[in-house]
Amino acid sequence: MSKTNIGLVDYCRSKIGTPYVYGAKMELLTLEKYNYLKKLYGSMVWDSDINKVGKVCCDCSGLISAYTGKIRNSTGYKNAAKAVNPISTIAIAPPGVLVWFQGHIGIYSGTKNSVPYYIAEDGSAYGCREVPLSYNKWTHWLECTDIEYIGEDLDVVDTTKIKIDGKTYTVNRIFKENRNYVELQSFTQAGFKIDYDSTAKIPVITSPVKS
Repeated sequence: MSKTNIGLVDYCRSKIGTPYVYGAKMELLTLEKYNYLKKLYGSMVWDSDINKVGKVCCDCSGLISAYTGKIRNSTGYKNAAKAVNPISTIAIAPPGVLVWFQGHIGIYSGTKNSVPYYIAEDGSAYGCREVPLSYNKWTHWLECTDIEYIGEDLDVVDTTKIKIDGKTYTVNRIFKENRNYVELQSFTQAGFKIDYDSTAKIPVITSPVKS
């Protein structure tokens, strides 16, 4: 079964709360492993990380590698990426692209109330968390070479109007394989809330609050 961007987001959400230890790759942290990492990486492994012995721990690139099965560090993911784009264009990216700055990497998880979010093993103080993109100084977003991006190669044909609960909205119309689709991001721009139901694996659209 191929690895997909949606699967990556779903997997990473399931790991929220996993403690961070530099150099750990989604593995049980033993005292022996802690001492090895501490000797290898020095201050990058915090002294307080010894309190995580006995727990499954991970670092930022390890979170992605645990899903893909391909071990790369953050720079390795950028060097191998199918595409590298400035973070200023994240609005056109599908969920599941990687967000990056030198020395750190995460996963763009989509928008909530029109705010872009990411998931990452965000350092020893935070562990794996999902927070707004603005919480870190990301410089680029990447298309990971190890996964398939569902929804790539879609072209916006034009805009169209749809009526929901008696109100008319203008949305982007997308064309692929002789079929028309409505772009989900158009709903967020119209004030709708879009989340992802990881159990049913479908988008969930919530109507804007009526005035």
